[in-house]
This record gives sequence, structure tokens and C-alpha cells, in this order.
Amino acid sequence: MSENLLEIKNLEKHFKLKKSIFSKVRVVRAVDDVTFSIPKNSTYAVVGESGSGKTTLGRTLLKLIEPTGGEVIIRGVNIFELNNKDFMEFRRRMQIVFQDPYNSLHPRKLVKTIIGEGMKIHFKGIGEEEIRNRIKTVLEQVGLREEHMFRYPHEFSGGQRQRIAFARAIVLNPEFIVLDEPTSALDVSVQAMVLKMLKETKRDENLTYLFITHDLSVVDYLADYVAVLYLGQIVEKGKKADVFTSPAHPYTELLLSSNPIPDPFLKRDKIIAKGEIPSPINPPSGCRFHTRCRYAQEKCKLEEPIEREIREGHLVKCHFPLI
Repeated sequence: MSENLLEIKNLEKHFKLKKSIFSKVRVVRAVDDVTFSIPKNSTYAVVGESGSGKTTLGRTLLKLIEPTGGEVIIRGVNIFELNNKDFMEFRRRMQIVFQDPYNSLHPRKLVKTIIGEGMKIHFKGIGEEEIRNRIKTVLEQVGLREEHMFRYPHEFSGGQRQRIAFARAIVLNPEFIVLDEPTSALDVSVQAMVLKMLKETKRDENLTYLFITHDLSVVDYLADYVAVLYLGQIVEKGKKADVFTSPAHPYTELLLSSNPIPDPFLKRDKIIAKGEIPSPINPPSGCRFHTRCRYAQEKCKLEEPIEREIREGHLVKCHFPLI
């Protein structure tokens, strides 16, 4: 087994809705008791429908959003227990690339300033020439040129902006990067170039990724491990090969069935889900997927399933796994 870089234990993020004179205080359980470990130098993908809690999970484990409960342990330290001063070193090691390259870059700052700002904060006493040389190096790593550092974000295409956002993340020599659907806003041809760049940089810089996406084709290309998130909870997790070839949870089976196959002559049975994902304000009793599951039985409505290991490293949260 690989050494784990991050261990996420019982992570929770609940949002309280404002109370009105007509209603009681309600809670949105965006992330609810999530536990998994990310091996060093791996790509761990988190997949699920819109509204399943993927982005909230990524931001909470980086402490961009204050957690409701749980632990995130890196190198034996629970980062949620650190004060702001002690947390700064871990902030440098843990970076994020946001989904929208149009909103994640300051429109009135040069690329040089956007990328170099973090270096001035984390590397005290660093000189301007050293900053410029480092920016030049990371721009070349992501497929851009030195001259691009003297332009503004609006002068670039979507794919180039996302490369700049990635350069801003790796300029601080991090160990871990959360990639929050970094290619979903890009054209398919541009996606391919960005994904290739992500894969090469991970290898060259010994990075570890948490890759958030709903595109299973991208997961198949990039990921080593997969966690399937539904209504704030992980329902299945394990090595990508195990989860993709032998899905054990009905929701995973549904997601794989909905993923397009690049062969117009290949026919397969499509699984149509019943209804839409329920509200995290009032999740269903028992198994949260039972309202849409074609295999659901009475037990699924009454009892919440316990996570079980069906093969080494492959875990599922289901009363009747597909094995």
C-alpha cells in the first residue's frame, strides 16, 4: 500500500438556513460523515451529480470553508486544530484550481502579479528577479511563454486562463492540489491539452491531486482512485479499475451507464434513474439512494447501510451490493 498524504476522517459541513417567523432552523447537510485517504503521488477522483457536495467537500478539506466536524490529517497533523499562524505552512502545501477560469483570476492584475502574489506572502525576503524567474519557469511548464506574464486575463482564451490558474497553484511548490472541475468550461480539444498538462506536471512535480468532476471519461484517463459521492456521503470508493469494472453500488452503476461510449455501433442497456437527487435539507431515511434505486427493498427505507469492504481497498455503502 502507498503512503497516505491526506487522511479525511468523518468530515462534515452543514449550513444553517436563516430562520423565519414561519419556519424552524433548517440545516443543509452538504458534506455528511465523509472518510477516505489519499495516497501520496496519486490522483483521487470524486464523482457525482450536481448538488452531491463535491465542491463543498474540496473547499472544506482545504479549510476555505470552516468545517462543522471531522479531521483532515496531513503528515500527522490535524489542520483543523491549527491557529492561523501555524496553518500558513499547510496553506502553501495545499492549493486549489477553481472551476471557472473567468472568475478565478483578478481582471485588473497582470499575470505576473496574479502568480507571484503567493510567493511574496509565503517566501519572505524573496527578490523580484527570483520571482520573475520562477514565474517564467511555471508558465513554460503549463505551455505558456514568458511574455504572457505581462498581459491581463481578458487577453487569453479559456484554456489559457485555466493554465494560468494552474501555474498560480504550482508556483508555491505544493504537495496537494484540489482540481475543482478544471476542464468543464472548456472545449473538448482544449480539455485534452489541459488534461495532458495536468498529468505531466503531476509526474514532474510529484504532486497529489483531488480531482472533482462529473465526467467519468476524464476520471478514466487521469485517476488512480475513485470516490462516488451522493447527497453528501461517499457510497463507494476504491481503485479506479475496481470501481469501473465491477461497480458495487446501484448509484455507481447508474453513473457508468449514463457515460457516453465513443462507438456509435455499440449498443447497451441504459439505466434510467427515478426522479431527481433529493434535497440535502431533508435527506431520505435509511439509504439515501433508495428513492431512486431499482433494487431498493424495505430494509433500504428503514436502515442506513454500513460501509463494507467487498474486496481489498474496495468499499461500498449498500445493503445489497452488486456482487
